[in-house]
Amino acid sequence: MLKRSKLAVAIILTTLTSTGCATRTEYQLAPLPMPPRPELPRLDEADMECLSEQTYYRLIRRDRARRNYADELEAVILSTHSESTNGR
Repeated sequence: MLKRSKLAVAIILTTLTSTGCATRTEYQLAPLPMPPRPELPRLDEADMECLSEQTYYRLIRRDRARRNYADELEAVILSTHSESTNGR
């Protein structure tokens, strides 16, 4: 009987001491660095003369799509720079 009571006391003490030691992990959003925009080569009119009209307009749509995608990514990065995340 004495062994059981010692075991019960050990279990109770272990339970009491382990529940009070829980640590709380808090994650904070860190601002993402803004990568520099690449320097794109310029195309002259002479460079575009060999393209068909259809290919020329596909090239324009592709460049606009890439620009819009880069703008969206930049907006996401800038959203991590808000003051609400810096003050925590």
